[in-house]
Amino acid sequence: MMQDKILGGVAGGLMLAIAAPTNTFPGLAQSLDSVTLEPLPSAATEIGGAAYAPVTRATSPRPINGPLRAVVNRDDRTPVLSDSYPWSAIGRVDWLAPDGVTVLGACTGTLIGPNLVLTNAHCLLDPETNQPTTHTIVFRPNVVQGEATAIANVVAYDYGDSPFTGSAADDWALLTLDVPLGEDFGFLGWRFADFADADTLTTLAGQLSVVGYSADFPTAAFAGLGEPGETAGLSAHCSVVTELATGEFAGSLIHTCDTNPGASGAPIFALFDDGEYYIVGLHTGSVSLLESIALPTGEQTDVLNRGIPVSRWADRAMTLRAVPE
Repeated sequence: MMQDKILGGVAGGLMLAIAAPTNTFPGLAQSLDSVTLEPLPSAATEIGGAAYAPVTRATSPRPINGPLRAVVNRDDRTPVLSDSYPWSAIGRVDWLAPDGVTVLGACTGTLIGPNLVLTNAHCLLDPETNQPTTHTIVFRPNVVQGEATAIANVVAYDYGDSPFTGSAADDWALLTLDVPLGEDFGFLGWRFADFADADTLTTLAGQLSVVGYSADFPTAAFAGLGEPGETAGLSAHCSVVTELATGEFAGSLIHTCDTNPGASGAPIFALFDDGEYYIVGLHTGSVSLLESIALPTGEQTDVLNRGIPVSRWADRAMTLRAVPE
């Protein structure tokens, strides 16, 4: 697990200048580790918002299409190179400079409706003013090697609270787009999971995933897949280990998925036994510890990754979500 932090004024975001992307994947020496999402029992959760997979787009539990090959170091993340659903519904939220091209900061966002994107409040708010940024914000779904086949402007927003001055457990934002990208790229649903319940933690342990555009990924081991932040990384088979009841981060989830700045706003999601993909949490950041502790998994760590449960934002999302019949 890696620490989320404030970079250049965008908390948990990625400050970058997008380099000119390459157009083809190289033929490399060693096949990527195979990752396939396995379905979870729906009984462990309660459905909130329905998912939507377009009939015009393939659906795949694998984040890589075809026989792509690459040299792999031991990194728990897999590059997301597939344009199949659900990977197509996850993209990048970018702050643009006045020139309309330069990217000032970036986070991860997920389509959860035809024109609705879920991300973090700190991906919307300017930490200097504690108000929504005045910069243009755009959403690019399914960015691979810095390229996306579509883009939409954020024209409205709602958010929970400022993590700079308010509740860390309300670090969510809902962005309304001027184009219904979800009709083509699909959108994830959400399910309510009681992470304060030990049985729920056990049932979902090792079955969750996070996809984010981290500032340290792709790594040098994936040379040719773009600059850091230009291709998403999948951290699969991870867990929520607890929901905090007290303290500064009360109401937050602690999870074991690998993240880094830029992954802020990433969905914590899973494939369920109804064949649909649902969000069960939202990654928000991390916190450093004074000394290393043992997780229930037996791992030692001095950094804990944080998220928030669906219940913090679901009601507002359902109100804003305009799903055509």
